[in-house]
Amino acid sequence: MTNINSKSLNVILNNKTSGSSELVEMLNNHLLSAKINIYEIPGIIRLVKSKLEHFQVVNKYLGELESHSKNKISLNNFLKNHSMKQKEMIDKIFKKIYPNLKRIKSIITISRSGTLLGVLKLWQQKNRHFKVVICESRPKLEGKLMAKEIANIGIKTLLITDAMMGLYVFQVDAAFIGADVVLNNGNVINKVGSKSLALFCKEYRKPFFVITTQDKISNRNTFKPKYENPAEIFDKRIKNLSVSNIYFEEIEKKCITKIFSD
Repeated sequence: MTNINSKSLNVILNNKTSGSSELVEMLNNHLLSAKINIYEIPGIIRLVKSKLEHFQVVNKYLGELESHSKNKISLNNFLKNHSMKQKEMIDKIFKKIYPNLKRIKSIITISRSGTLLGVLKLWQQKNRHFKVVICESRPKLEGKLMAKEIANIGIKTLLITDAMMGLYVFQVDAAFIGADVVLNNGNVINKVGSKSLALFCKEYRKPFFVITTQDKISNRNTFKPKYENPAEIFDKRIKNLSVSNIYFEEIEKKCITKIFSD
């Protein structure tokens, strides 16, 4: 029987460095490996929503999970097919984007995207000579984790601070980012720093591409930033000093060259 409050599940729910698609994959693998009692699914869904409901892809996954939770066979089939479905989506995205990649020798990105990482792995199989510049992505440093993963698959990687992106945008051929949400109006929500990267690309006339899956496309047109723990940036209290810590921001459609999806 699955323990709703199990340590492994709580690790997933409190993970602030993985992309939303990866969080869904971790959750799916957790449910798949556990001995699931279908009567526990409503409680698990409520718990996940309380922690991750701001992620578009998580909400869509939970909706599908709930629709299959009435029957154990249907539930098991859904969980087993989900990982295969994710791989197929990345394959479709890569096939669409590859004609654009043939002319590109270097890119810049920010934060950590499981979808982009999947595309880079497939790209590396076709071309072993391109280079990735990646911003560290303060304050959780997801870019640092992404840099390690990219380097470990054999791609030449340069890790820089977010503040250095203006020094490197003009040196690369294009920027690629993942997406947390694609709004109905065509704007994209992604990790803070993504908008600065888009504006630098506009200034230096570099393509700014977004790679995402269709389950991140929303019918919403608005986005409200969420304020996170200020101690992640500065952990002391000083009179007349306030600290703002926001993880995600909105990039306007006019700054985006193209969005690639499955």
